[in-house]
Parts: sequence; structure tokens; C-alpha cells
Amino acid sequence: MLQKWLKMITGKNVFHMRQVAGYYYSKDSVNGYYSDLRHKVTRNIFIDDKGIPINITNEGNKIYFPITIFQYGLGAYDLYLETKDKKHINKFYNSVKWALESQEDSGAWDAFGWQHPEAKYSSMAQGEGASLLVRAYLHSGESKYLDAAKKAINFMLIPVSEGGTTIYFPDGGVTFEEKTSNRTILNGFIFSIWGLWDTYIVSKEDKYGLILEKAIKHICRMLPQFDCGYWSLYDLDGNISSPFYHDLHIEQLKVMYDLFGNKEFYEYKEKMGML
Repeated sequence: MLQKWLKMITGKNVFHMRQVAGYYYSKDSVNGYYSDLRHKVTRNIFIDDKGIPINITNEGNKIYFPITIFQYGLGAYDLYLETKDKKHINKFYNSVKWALESQEDSGAWDAFGWQHPEAKYSSMAQGEGASLLVRAYLHSGESKYLDAAKKAINFMLIPVSEGGTTIYFPDGGVTFEEKTSNRTILNGFIFSIWGLWDTYIVSKEDKYGLILEKAIKHICRMLPQFDCGYWSLYDLDGNISSPFYHDLHIEQLKVMYDLFGNKEFYEYKEKMGML
């Protein structure tokens, strides 16, 4: 356990290597991913015989964690855009196939059931899964992938009170909850927004656009709550970000400003970068 934390703090853990803004994303269409996940592929050594990454819990158990699998696929997609090497698109489709086969009828993936059976769904898993499937649709032209992406987002948008992963506030605000057992986690909220954005700009469904607009306005209002004056907070439970997550927040806010133009993203990106 101590070795695991040392690797995380020093950036040598594949799950916590510095993660900058994506190199191949577009502001106007779906292309590369918004966060650079290529190292999730090039540095991952825990892969099963079907090409699917595996997580090892603190107890030594092997689990298939949707977020890890989706990030692996998105990293492979960026590597394919970079190199045009078919081995990378094959790795991408390994993750896509797993996503389709593991998606529940509701559109959900069980992300945290191994840890929190009562709160097993995650907006981050739903959003990143949708981002993966949207790219599969654009690459292959097969509508089954867009249909699955929309199912994923439709589940994400179900209220937490009804078993989904979204909180709707009386003032019209919207948050997406990476862990429904915790208060809002900043990086997970942003990854979820990107999944909704990808699905919206490809499907062009107005309902997605309306909720996206509310979520962006709300996260702009929430940013001061993630500022503790000398560092950023990981979540609204008051947990201080590790260096990895603090740097990730800066990179995510950089992309959010580039995509949506809200001044709050720029202001807090600049402030966090000076801390």
C-alpha cells in the first residue's frame, strides 16, 4: 500500500501519471480526446488475454473497472490518430467491445459495486463510456455505437434520487456525480461533461444541449468551492487534491475554457496554476 501511494505521489503509477490536455481534440467536432490518455496504453502492464486492462484492488483482487477500460480505449484512439497503426485501433475496439457487452439494459456500467454496492454507478464512467462509443460510431459508421452512447448518457442523466448519477437543483443547476456516495468530485464532473458534449454534438438532440448548458453554468458557479486558498479541493467533502489531481484540474479547466469560453474556467485555471 505504501509503495502504491509513493508511486502515485511521484507520478510513476500508470493511473496517476501527469495527464495534460489532449493533443488531438477539436473544438468543433469529435476527434481526439480532451485529456491525454496515451500513457494508459503504453505504460499499462495489466492486460488480460482479450486485450482488456485489469485493476488490482488493495486486497489483491482483479476487477474490470469501466473507467480504466474506457480511458485505455480513448488513449488507444489518440495513438491511432497519431500513428495510423492498426494495432492501436484494434486496442480501441477491444475496449469498445467490452463496453457493449458489459453495458446493462438501463445503459449503465457497474463502476463501484465491488466497493459500494449501494452506490455502484458513476457519471464519469457513463460519460467516458459515451465518449468511447461516439468515436467508435464516427470511425465505423455503425449506429449501434451511437445508440449505446445515448443509452449511457440517458442513464447518467437520471437523478441520483432515482438511481442515476445527476443532481438537479431547484435553481436549475445540474451536477454529475462521479461517486454518488460522495459529494461532487471536480475532475469526474468535467469528464462527465465531455461525454455529454460528445454525444450532443454528434446526436444533435436538444435535450442534451439544454442540460449541458445548465451543467456548464453550474460548474462555473461552483468553482470557488473547490478553491481552498492555497490548493484545489478534490471534492466538496473537503478532501485536498493530490498533486496529480491538482495538475489535472488545471489541464481540464484549460480545455473547458477552450471548448466553451466561460471566463471562470480561465480565471481558475490561472489561479490554480499559480498556487
